[in-house]
Amino acid sequence: MEDILETLRGVLAERSRDLPDADFRLRGMWSVDYRAQPTDYERFMVYSFVLAQTVRQGCSYADFGSVPIGEASDGLIGKDARLVRGRSRAEDIAILDAAFGALPRTPTHVVTVDGSPEEKAVARARTVVDETMRLLRLSHGRKVAQIGVMGNLIHHLQREDVDITASDFDPHLIENGVLGVPVVPGDESARLVAESDVALVCGETLASHTLEGLLAAAAEHGTRLVIFAVTGCHFAQEYVTTFGIDTVIAEPQPQYLFQGTSILEIYRKDAG
Repeated sequence: MEDILETLRGVLAERSRDLPDADFRLRGMWSVDYRAQPTDYERFMVYSFVLAQTVRQGCSYADFGSVPIGEASDGLIGKDARLVRGRSRAEDIAILDAAFGALPRTPTHVVTVDGSPEEKAVARARTVVDETMRLLRLSHGRKVAQIGVMGNLIHHLQREDVDITASDFDPHLIENGVLGVPVVPGDESARLVAESDVALVCGETLASHTLEGLLAAAAEHGTRLVIFAVTGCHFAQEYVTTFGIDTVIAEPQPQYLFQGTSILEIYRKDAG
């Protein structure tokens, strides 16, 4: 399968042709390292992400401490986000995501979540699992693979009548599992997708360059896909229309870790 980012760049060039160039000017970039545990069901999270800004913020998660924005990125500011490249895959994704943020989009449904990070973590997990269960009912199956483990999603899936498998690249999760669910190494993710009825995939698989393999496994074995995208949130509509992904839940900035209001945009391949 062609690199997803290259396909998206072609889509962006076509869809942005008649839009103002000023909307695509790269106005800012940030790198963030953080530690957090919004709920008891989530792991102690040690993460980094990159933000890039046009008229909206694009985002990509990365390995902790690997994405400082230094003087080497200064020359990108003010340039056309459709044309420039970052110094890493995370920067590339964030910049391209910010460019897509300037395009018009039409979600199937929008969910607004308010409150503390803990309250929003529960609301977003319930929304994502509800979308997963909707597809599972359509597939008449019970096997769900959770690719890129999120403890809150596992917790809510455990309330349903489903069989759960999980994969991640985090050695601690692989050794210890999460909430009693074993976790296999991330390089086994395509196998889990192939063996499941629905795969619930985190958007960070784009940053780890593993999403292409998961899409191929799903297409070959008839697995329905749900992507929960903080990384590459503005790609959601194209994930559905260009790549045929069944459902994408996008979480644009400001994400749930911050106080106040966050938005979840739901895109579905079917109209229901």
